[in-house]
This record gives sequence, C-alpha cells and structure tokens, in this order.
Amino acid sequence: MAKKTITFVAKMDEFLQSVVSQCHELGISEDIHVEAIRVDQLPFRPITPGALVVVSTKSIVPLVEPYLPGDSGILIAKRMLPYHNLRGMLEIPKGVKVLLVSDTKETAEENVDLLRASGMDFELYPYYPGAEYPADIEIAVTPGEAEHVPPNIRKVVDIGFRIIDLSTWMAIYSHFDSGNFQKVTARAMQSLVYITKELNNEIQHAHLLSKYLEAIVNRIEDAIIAFDEKERIRFINQKAIESLHLEGRQAVGERAADCLPSDFYELIRQCEENEDVLVDWANKTYFFRKMHIVMEGSFLGSLLLFRKAAEIEKLEHDYRLRLYSKGLVAKYQFEDIYGESPSVQKVIQIAKKIARSNSTVLLLGETGTGKELLAQAIHNASPRRREPFVGVNFAAISESLLESELFGYEEGAFTGARKGGHIGWFELAHKGTIFLDEIGDASGAIQNRLLRVLQERQIMRVGGSKVIPTDIRVVAATNQDLQKMVAEGSFRADLYYRLNILPIHLPPLRKRREDIPWLVQQFVKKYSLDLRRPPFTLTREAMKALVEYDWPGNIRELENVIEYLAHVVEEEAYVHHLPFLSEVPEVPLATDGLEEWFEPIRAEYARRGFLQEIIAILQELGAGSGGRYSLMEQLGERGVALSSQQLRYRLKLMQQDELIHVGKGRQGSQISAKGESFLAFLQQRKAGGQK
Repeated sequence: MAKKTITFVAKMDEFLQSVVSQCHELGISEDIHVEAIRVDQLPFRPITPGALVVVSTKSIVPLVEPYLPGDSGILIAKRMLPYHNLRGMLEIPKGVKVLLVSDTKETAEENVDLLRASGMDFELYPYYPGAEYPADIEIAVTPGEAEHVPPNIRKVVDIGFRIIDLSTWMAIYSHFDSGNFQKVTARAMQSLVYITKELNNEIQHAHLLSKYLEAIVNRIEDAIIAFDEKERIRFINQKAIESLHLEGRQAVGERAADCLPSDFYELIRQCEENEDVLVDWANKTYFFRKMHIVMEGSFLGSLLLFRKAAEIEKLEHDYRLRLYSKGLVAKYQFEDIYGESPSVQKVIQIAKKIARSNSTVLLLGETGTGKELLAQAIHNASPRRREPFVGVNFAAISESLLESELFGYEEGAFTGARKGGHIGWFELAHKGTIFLDEIGDASGAIQNRLLRVLQERQIMRVGGSKVIPTDIRVVAATNQDLQKMVAEGSFRADLYYRLNILPIHLPPLRKRREDIPWLVQQFVKKYSLDLRRPPFTLTREAMKALVEYDWPGNIRELENVIEYLAHVVEEEAYVHHLPFLSEVPEVPLATDGLEEWFEPIRAEYARRGFLQEIIAILQELGAGSGGRYSLMEQLGERGVALSSQQLRYRLKLMQQDELIHVGKGRQGSQISAKGESFLAFLQQRKAGGQK
C-alpha cells in the first residue's frame, strides 16, 4: 500500500518552511509523508502520484493543475495567524490606525479579515506593493513580509507567516480516512493552552504595571485627572480626589461634567492646551495645565494637572533651602571669634543681643577686622540660622553684573541672558540673611534699588514685570566713613539711615594688641593642622615685633603672616622670617665694631669645640645653598666628618644665632648676612694673630 503523501505548493519558500515545521510540531509527519514544492519548481519536480496537493492560495491553482497527477486531489489551505507571535500587536493602543502589509491584495485583505475576527481593536488598512494608504499611519503589521512595508512607517510588527488552521488538517485526515486526527487536535490544544498562559501572564503583568503606575502617580504632588476623548474620567489620583472632595465617589468611568464640581469643570473647559494658567476656585488660587494625550498619531484624551499656588510658593522656598547645602551657609559662630580684650568682648556681647532681632545691622571697621565673620556669627545666633546666608561683596563684582546678580533677571532680559532666567541673591536669601559687604562701593543706581528693597522688602528682576516679595534680614558692612560720603553726596542719606539701625564698630588690631599672642597661637594651630606639620614657635624678638607692628590689614594680615611662616620655618620663627619687616637691620660688613657682636658667639662655639666645623659649614654655604646630605659630602671632601645628626645639631645652633637661613624641604640652607659678617670677624681675628 502506497504511503499517504501531502504535497504543499506555494510561491514562497518561507511559507513552505513554516508549514513543514508545523507538520513536525503537530505530529502529522508521523502519519503522513510531507513534501513541499515551490510553484516554479513544478516543471522539474513531479508531484507524487496519489498525493493530496495543498496549495497556499486559490490564485495559484491554475498554475498547479497542469502538473497534477490524475489520481491526486487538490485542496486550498485555510490559514490562520500564528497567535503565539501576536504579543507585539497587543501593545498597539486601541483605535490606532495600522497598515496590514502583505505581498498581494488578496492576502492583505485575508489577513485584515483574520485580525478583525480575532478581536484586534485597532483600525486596519490592507496594503500591498502599489496600494495607497492614509499618510498619518505610523505602524505596520505584516505576516513575515516586512520587505513590502513602506519606508516612512515608523514601527513594524512582524508576526511571522500564517499557518494552516485545524479545519484544513481535518480535511486532510478525512481525505486519507485516518483516525489519528484526535492526536493533532490535542497537540494544537497544547499550543493554545501555552498561548493562553502567555496571555494570562501578560494580563497579570499589565495589572501589576497599572497598580505600580497608579502608586507612583498617587505620590506625585500635583493633582492629576486623565480624560478620554469623550471626556470620561479614566484616571484620577488621590491628590485630585482630596482637592475636589470626591472621597467615597466612583469617579473613574464617569463623565467629567457629571462627576466634577460644575464651576471646576467650566475652568477645565476654558483652560488652553499646554499653558500654565492661574485660576481662582473655592477661594484659593491654583496653577492649571492641560495637555492632549496623543499616541501613534491618534487623539486619546486630555491630561489635567493642577496645584495650589501656595504649594508652589512652598516648593520654591524648599528649593532655596536646598541651596543651603550648596554653599549658602554661614560657617562661623561667636565661639570662633578670637579675642580676649575688653573691646572685642564688648562687641560680642552687643552682637549676641542684636542677633535675636530682624532689624538691619551695619558693621563698621577697617579692612580685615572680621566683619564677615561677625555677620555669619550673628546669622547663626538668630532665628534664621537654618535658612540661607548669602554674602555679596560690592567691591568684587563689576557694576554691569551687579544688578542682575543681586536682583536676578528674566529670560531674554539682555543679550547672553540664561534660558529660563536667573535667580538673584535677594531671592536666594529668602527667609535667611543677606550680607552686603563693602556697601560703600555701591553705585548710585544700585543704591536706588537697594533703598526700595529695604523699604518694601520686594524686588523686581531685570527685564521682569512682577514684584517678588522677600523675607530677609540685612547685614551690611563697610570700611568707609559713610557719614562723610553722605556729606559729600556720594552715598544716599536715606539709604544710610535705612542701614544704620543697629551699628557695631569693630576695633582695629592695633587697638587690641593684647589679643595678638592669643591670635598667633590660634593661627599657628590652624595652619600647622592644614599643612600636616608640627606646630612651630616664635622667638621672643619675633613675637615682640608682631605686637609692635601697626597691622594696617588687621587680623587678616596677621593670619596671612602666620600662614607664610607655617610654610617657610621649621621649628622656630625668627625676626628675619617676618615678611612685613622688609628692612631688617643688618650687621655691618665693615671690620669695625664686630667684636661686641660676635665674640660671645665665637667663644661659645670654641668652648664646645665646634668652631672649625662651623667655619667650614659657613664657607660651604657661602659658595651656594644646599641640602643636608649634599652638605655632608662637601664637608667630607674638606676633611670635616660629621654624621647627619651632628650636622643637624650644628645647623640648629647656627640658625638660632641667625648665621644661616634654613629652608623648607629641598630648599636647603643659606648663609645670612650676619653669617657673612661672622666669617669676616673670624678672618680679622686670624689676621691679628688670634685663634
């Protein structure tokens, strides 16, 4: 008995491959021999006699019949979509226009009918090469024929080639009087069960995703309502429910006109798309923003976001507070103000009392007396200590920039203005303190604007048209005589009296000399720690020079001197190290009068037995500076053998007697003018026959 044979005939190899694969999956190839022939192969590959010929479409029947054996039947396959590949179509939104692409008009229309019958809820348009289609379509679906998709289509969903449906397999088994079709049905059912599980997983995933997104949107600070194209509410978050007092009502699915307060609904209808508008409702001011929801070219509804204006103002204030951690912070407390003199203690006592109020403070004192440090201490002792501290130096910023930096500017206010505008220092200082340093350097135009701010506590940005209220505490400072400037007409009298409410005079350092040793000690600790070096000391003469100096730069200059010493000295600082003493009295190089200068030093070195070694060291240093190890080698060549420790000790003695300057690190040591005079003194003694 001849074996049962099915011969599939089609135009495309891809269809034949998919059908043969389906035969293996369903177990059909176990019962029936399967052949696959392309139409253009028929003249060269004869169809097996007695085979049932199954053609892919009706259109190729005339091409097959001339090659059909007399005992063979012909069957036109009914085909269905491969539903296990339909996931991509499930992601296409409802109502969107979709192009169904195939190679011929017949198959394109068949596929459209199949998809519609399967319940796909989008607008389908059949397409085949040469066909016309709506220009606004952006998505195409094709059963394995993506090469025919028009080039301007943005998204392509390829679901794979259509497969033979169960009714065709039943007809094939009936043709051969085979009783094994139940097995094919069972295997097909397994595939459907798998597809069902996949769809169930997708439904569960979509449900979880919906709940997840709902939880996220409910945490958004804005009230949100989503409407469909028929103005039915599709989503409303908890903030909107609370704002509109809709608790306990079923809003989702209801028409907005029936569910929302009527006056609120009218405000929504009047709101323009994509514009922020201020509206008054229920005795409160709200920000409204309405946007159209458009997906894949189709209008799906509208989204409304609204929020109380008071909440926006609070958000702006919170933003300013976040800047608190970005440098707008006062670092110093009253405990950081150095000074034990009565004048300084009096200033601290007054400042602590003043700190508790919101009145304007004017700090008066010379450069370097600590005005900004005191301003920060006042801020940190005030009720505003957790708010920003903004410092502005009028002498450090050009007049052309100062106005925009102080008051901010709107977008497009001038050439080069930042997109979105710029927040000024007065706005940044909202709820906090603004420190106006070197206020005496403010120009006339800036003085005019400052007066308005101090009077009204309001600002207007450059290029702006709205007034912005500010809640600030003003601390101003200057080293100039404002009263004299008022008399001369260079400073506004009304601004001066607005500033001079709580004046504090900071004493210069020359009037508190008793604080200098204490300040020196604090600065030595600070810079020794910063440079990770051991603390150093100052000789009695060096400290005396510091106390007697007039300090035109006050505490700032003193701090600079100690920082300099921390870099250049080793264990002890001498008078010649002090940078402000540019003309240190030098020992005369003339041979007259050297006896009283150097005889005690010579005698001490001689008593210790170091004199010849000291002379050799000075002579080597006189030839050029050098480090300790290179100096040891040079001395060794001269027959002076010293260990590293011995050399270090002798250098220390010579440094104490100011015969040498000891450099830091690799700078090495150098002979001083006093050291050169000492050598001259020794040569004079030798010439006179003394040892």
